[in-house]
Amino acid sequence: MDNKDDKRRQLIHAMLAQPGDPDDAEGHLRPWRALAVHLIPLIGDSGFGALYGRTGRLLAPQFGWLSPRPSTQTLDALFQTLKEDLAGADPAQAALANEALLGTFTRLLSDLIGAALTTRLIDTAWNDARTQENAGEQK
Repeated sequence: MDNKDDKRRQLIHAMLAQPGDPDDAEGHLRPWRALAVHLIPLIGDSGFGALYGRTGRLLAPQFGWLSPRPSTQTLDALFQTLKEDLAGADPAQAALANEALLGTFTRLLSDLIGAALTTRLIDTAWNDARTQENAGEQK
């Protein structure tokens, strides 16, 4: 494991540790929405959906309660399915599954575009998301 993998994992932990109700399924989607905003211009909806679908298939044996995700679904449909799956699960299992999904998704992305670029994209996406949240709180 190299330092970029460690950095990627630290970024995932930081985003998942954001304030809010840890049992809130919408809160689980915050990192996904931030990633989508930054990745879709680069890999498109279908690229994001394909990576997301592959992630789900890889984790299906470990989290059999996650619904299968056809990569042809819209992002809204993918996120709605994830939200429903996580809301229906035990909170600890939901948090564990979401972390595993994010870790696997970003690892697959790293395999495609490189660790340095993936880490930079994740960092930018999640820092932008935090900045927007802070701006919303100050209004």
